Amino acid sequence: MTLYEAAARLSRAVIALKKRREKDTLARKHQKKIAAFFRAQKAQVLDRMKEQEYLFSESFRRLSEETIIDFTLQNWDRIWEVIANGSSGDLQKIIFQAEADGVIRGSEQLKKAIPLFDKKSSFNLANPRAVQWFSDRGGSIDYIKGIQSTTGDQLKSIIGKAIDEGKSYTQTAKEISEKFDDFTRDRAQRIAVYETGQAYEEGNMLFSQSLKDDGLVMEKKWMTSHDEKVRPEHQANEAEGWIPIDQYHGTGDYIPPSDLGCRCYEEYREAPQMAG
Repeated sequence: MTLYEAAARLSRAVIALKKRREKDTLARKHQKKIAAFFRAQKAQVLDRMKEQEYLFSESFRRLSEETIIDFTLQNWDRIWEVIANGSSGDLQKIIFQAEADGVIRGSEQLKKAIPLFDKKSSFNLANPRAVQWFSDRGGSIDYIKGIQSTTGDQLKSIIGKAIDEGKSYTQTAKEISEKFDDFTRDRAQRIAVYETGQAYEEGNMLFSQSLKDDGLVMEKKWMTSHDEKVRPEHQANEAEGWIPIDQYHGTGDYIPPSDLGCRCYEEYREAPQMAG
């Protein structure tokens, strides 16, 4: 290994470590807010469940099983619609703030990583590219609906199974409470890690594109975590080497992360000048 290659490897390791630490800090900050959202939603659900305790009574169970399940699930659909509609605005604000923090931190990281950049200049959410990205993606209503729909479907499954198996109100409420505890602990973390990580990488890209707007030829390179968990398709992305920043990677991804489990990141540089 040449001295240049060793220096390049060290530089990549430093960039990877800095990115990972900054993303982890952002994720922890916003995980707390998402977890608090799920705790508040849990209280609403259990309050409304208490009002429906009669659905689990012995007298109600004397009706046919089909009638019980049908009535209970229709009732639950109405309850969840009210809860979801009333809380979606709060969740959207939380997600939007996580994305905004990620974009700013990501753009700042790339400013420091590219020595040719004038440190006195600034990049903020008023940048036209950032404005357009948030208009198209920031705090997406469809994304929020997806989170709410997943919650509602999982709770509905618990209630339907409880009625089918003849479980009591107390048993059912306990299962719902435990499911929300899972949301608070695990799901909030996954959402926070993905949202802040995606926005951080987007901040890198938006800043790189602003340099391109200034006349620089910018390139990007997909980087993996270099361990046994890396997927073959992401190894293939990395094997592409440096490509133009507007080009999609082989997987069809513009930038990482590709999904909730992706730990990859993007590197950027000014394209080397070709000797002519």
